[in-house]
Amino acid sequence: LDATDNFENEDPAALTLRAWQFTKGESSIKRFGLGSKRAKLSREELALDRHVNETTQQYVDRINSRKVALMPDNFFPSFAHPSTDTRNFRDIFWATVSIKQHPDYWVHRYMRSAGWDVDRAFGMIKGIIEWRATEAIDKIICEGEIHSGHDELRLCLSQLVGRDRLGYPLMFVRVRHIMPRANEGFVFKRYLLSQFESLQLVTRRFGRITMLYDFTGFTMDNTPFTMVQFMVFLGRKVYAESSSVLILLVDSWLFTNFWNLIRPFLDANLSARIIFVKDVSEVRQFIDEDQLPKELGGKNTFAAPFKLPEEGENAKMFDLDGRKAAETEWRGRIADFESITKKWCDCLASASRSTEELNKIAAQRDEIGREVERAELALNKFTRSRNNFERLGLVDAEGCLLLPSDQQ
Repeated sequence: LDATDNFENEDPAALTLRAWQFTKGESSIKRFGLGSKRAKLSREELALDRHVNETTQQYVDRINSRKVALMPDNFFPSFAHPSTDTRNFRDIFWATVSIKQHPDYWVHRYMRSAGWDVDRAFGMIKGIIEWRATEAIDKIICEGEIHSGHDELRLCLSQLVGRDRLGYPLMFVRVRHIMPRANEGFVFKRYLLSQFESLQLVTRRFGRITMLYDFTGFTMDNTPFTMVQFMVFLGRKVYAESSSVLILLVDSWLFTNFWNLIRPFLDANLSARIIFVKDVSEVRQFIDEDQLPKELGGKNTFAAPFKLPEEGENAKMFDLDGRKAAETEWRGRIADFESITKKWCDCLASASRSTEELNKIAAQRDEIGREVERAELALNKFTRSRNNFERLGLVDAEGCLLLPSDQQ
């Protein structure tokens, strides 16, 4: 298996398992290169080692030959009910909408997606809250990259590289690098959810992001049906109205099959955001040359490699007393916001209301909304593991994206 391995005292069953894992890894390496004409990766970049489906935690433990305490082993959600160990709709709703932003913003996103149809928007919100509870998204946020697949992270399948001409953060996705069939399906799905949640945090100040998909040298092996269907579901419903435009750089006849695969699942809102380009010159209509990645002929050499988490970076997650105090404060601000919102609605419905009174209540409500945001920001340090943007120093004090061009 490896020239440095010593098999003298190894159990035969364990050795057989390792041999099978290594063979699976070798098969994955070969499949990465299929159909790639212009942009093959080196063997070193592609190699998925024998530890298939290994999480970042497992990888760090292995290279250190010990259990490394990157975060607490036990997870318990905010608003947990000790008597039933369940969460109700209100709990999940507030745990979702108050993530470092004014609560109205999240609701407003679904109103836009539903074409300002209140009943339809409420139906979307209800469905997404139930889905987030079922999928335990708060647990995925807590564990972050630590329990995500290490191979997906180190291969940098997607990266924030700069901005488009409208100032939105630019996410660059190398489709030919995606190889979900090399791992179990749940591993890649967890990676996607973890990445989307991190993006929601660091780009919340901008509201949306622009996504540039490079289909150069891709094969249908890079886009299996179940993965494509899941990504469309995330874009349409879970993270609705999160993208500015989706730019698809296509130079392959295979894309026709891919497009026929996903087109039935797209709604009119998402389809209107998709832009097809045939070469880099067309991409420059939307992205300046100094922001375009160098591998596409631009001048942007910025890259954000994956940096392994270190022991101690999530020290506050072990402080249960600190978390309890921060969560108590957060719950208090939520109760205040609910109370002022009811008062605001009553004022709107009152026939005798005055403009001055309504404006006063609205201003109070906005201020309490910001208090909810600040309280969640304080709680966040106890309930979420740090992400790669934070380890690389690419965020400000509030955890918002701060690229090198912004710092300059």
